[in-house]
Amino acid sequence: MDQAEKKRKLMIGGALLATLVAVMLVEEEETSTDIVETVQPVKTASTSRDRAKNQESSAELLDVGKLGQRKFNPLAGELFVSTTWAPKQPPVSFEQQAALAEQIKKATPPPAPTAPPLQFKYSGKAVTDDETWVFLSQSGENFITKIGGKINDKYRLDSINDSTIAVTYLPLNIKQTLTINNKIAGTFR
Repeated sequence: MDQAEKKRKLMIGGALLATLVAVMLVEEEETSTDIVETVQPVKTASTSRDRAKNQESSAELLDVGKLGQRKFNPLAGELFVSTTWAPKQPPVSFEQQAALAEQIKKATPPPAPTAPPLQFKYSGKAVTDDETWVFLSQSGENFITKIGGKINDKYRLDSINDSTIAVTYLPLNIKQTLTINNKIAGTFR
């Protein structure tokens, strides 16, 4: 063992010894200051006749059969119902719910269906004899069509001029226009 370990063990042993001495001193003080009092029960002279009367009177007081069944008031409600400050809504019958649903349907018509916004980008056009072909792209996919032609079976190309392209969304027969940015796209002849 080295010096540091011996020193540490001596300090721990000294602390343990001091603790034991302190405990012994405290115990001696407590035992010398404690006053022990004993209480003796008082015995009364009772006869067998007194005991019999006590048993009869306690039997009369504890006769459970005379108590009867406990009755609950049905107006008391549920014992563990949650409480809230909001007023209770009156119960609604099925017929009233159906009538209310019908009124809501009549009051708010569904919104009119609309065509999705055009996602096409104009790439250019080519003019041959009497036909004009348009080049469009959408999400990396290229389309070539002429007036009256279909794009993705959802759109039909109606007309083209220098600034706009008119298409029809076929599922709803809604006309839409796509503006042409002349700076990027060109015309091929």
